[in-house]
Amino acid sequence: MIPLPSLSDSLAPIAEALDAAAPDARVNWMRGLGKRELKALYALAAGQQLPLSHFCDDSGAIVRHHGQNSLPLFSTFEKRFCTRDDVMQGYNHNGALVSWFSGPGHFIARQDGDEVLFDYTVLPGSVPEDFPALAGNDSGTAKLVFGGMLDRVRRVSTHCTIGTAFRNGKPENAWFMLIRAS
Repeated sequence: MIPLPSLSDSLAPIAEALDAAAPDARVNWMRGLGKRELKALYALAAGQQLPLSHFCDDSGAIVRHHGQNSLPLFSTFEKRFCTRDDVMQGYNHNGALVSWFSGPGHFIARQDGDEVLFDYTVLPGSVPEDFPALAGNDSGTAKLVFGGMLDRVRRVSTHCTIGTAFRNGKPENAWFMLIRAS
């Protein structure tokens, strides 16, 4: 059984249980976490070294990460990553309605000390054929969702990360978890 973050004094038992769990069990556990648990998990993960290579390698292959956020609506999603022209990039893969409203939310990923940043204010020069067309995050309804956004992400376990969002340098009081698809 994977412990709840709010009932844990350290990350170790959670990380060990997640590493031992089957992929579906990890995702099911994540889907049951609300804002309180995601926030607690983010705090427990402070100081964990997360290499940029966790999200994808430099082969150009697209790697999917299942996601859960603390928002009241549209809380399940995917982030998809690849490295192209020596830049790790990604986008938010959502259902048709959310994608129509928010756009794909393209971003670049970069190392920042022990953490990784997903920067929505800087777009890659181009996207792979399997990504949606490159679209900015600073106009229309995309600006409401991704404008000025920067996600700060920490390592939880071999397959799992936890992040929080900042808009224009200010915390958004929102958290999300990602689990790398096997």
